[in-house]
Amino acid sequence: MSFFRRIAPSVHGAIDLGALRAEGFDPGEIIDFSSNQSPLGASPAVAAAVAAAVVDAYPDPRAGPFVAALAAHEGLGPEQVVAGNGSTELIRLIAQLTLAPGQIALSLAPSFGECEVGTRLAGGHFAEVRLTHAGPGAGFFCDEPALRAALVDLAPRLCWLCSPNNPTGAALPAPLIAALVADHPATLFVLDEAYRDLLAERQWLPELLEAGNLVVLRSMTKYWGLAGLRVGYALADATLAAPLRAAAPPWNVNACAQAAAVVSLEDDDHHVRAVRELISERDRLAAALLARGWAVEPTTAGFFLIHVGDAAAVRRLLLKSGCLVRDCTSFGLPAHIRVSPRATDQNDRLLAAFDALPLPSGPR
Repeated sequence: MSFFRRIAPSVHGAIDLGALRAEGFDPGEIIDFSSNQSPLGASPAVAAAVAAAVVDAYPDPRAGPFVAALAAHEGLGPEQVVAGNGSTELIRLIAQLTLAPGQIALSLAPSFGECEVGTRLAGGHFAEVRLTHAGPGAGFFCDEPALRAALVDLAPRLCWLCSPNNPTGAALPAPLIAALVADHPATLFVLDEAYRDLLAERQWLPELLEAGNLVVLRSMTKYWGLAGLRVGYALADATLAAPLRAAAPPWNVNACAQAAAVVSLEDDDHHVRAVRELISERDRLAAALLARGWAVEPTTAGFFLIHVGDAAAVRRLLLKSGCLVRDCTSFGLPAHIRVSPRATDQNDRLLAAFDALPLPSGPR
């Protein structure tokens, strides 16, 4: 007899020490292109802030100083900001607060697997609208008529929108986001902006939160360089932020994470430099792969997809060259890998590893 329902976990990138050792690889010799990280790491101020954090007492239970700094950074009131242990915690909380058993949560697909996990943990029914893809290198795009039809036909209680999307890098047009929020007031839209850093224009205006059916999720674990400390946050109208804040576990953002996040926001120039470096290396790496004949999908994020034919096999071959990439089979894309650029010399090592691979056969 089991008291627990079985929920399939989401698959993630990043180095798994035990898994790599089981495959016969030394994790210390592997460069991680499978997860999204800042090419410059955390702000230099973070190490001192973490060292000075008080770790033998409970931190601020609602991360008050961090929330105040975020509110100023975002041009919102503190009552509109909720801090989280990464955005994954907030995804699960939102699902639990929104969905009754059997209610529908809709998502574009393929997308971030934690949205499905959160839905199923809440007892909800997970439905998808597939992104369109015309072929290798053509990119993945939202089928707006199909999405709108699903919103009408299914009347979902919740709709997950990851933009830029993981793993495809596709971003939704800002006018579409505003229109969906306005046209479907009975649906809560959760806009996951974990990869928004590279976008030239913002995807929504602060007044859109006033509609009361939009929550925006953001992360400082990617291009702010705080992945090891788990820092995320939600932005919403106060009527949504208050119950979300109340439902979050107390002390969910630890003392080191709070201190690191505050000083990171104070060093915005470091974040700007990291994004600039990431854009430069992303574009250089993608162009070099294209020149070698690989089908690289267009992206608005700091990562991109490559059509390789057999993702699992190519991942294994690249690992033998010391490069870990994200096999996208778990996203339903068994012919694609996802690459997140690193430093210039490391990216050159990845290019050298690709030079030893045959191009995939079949339609390009």
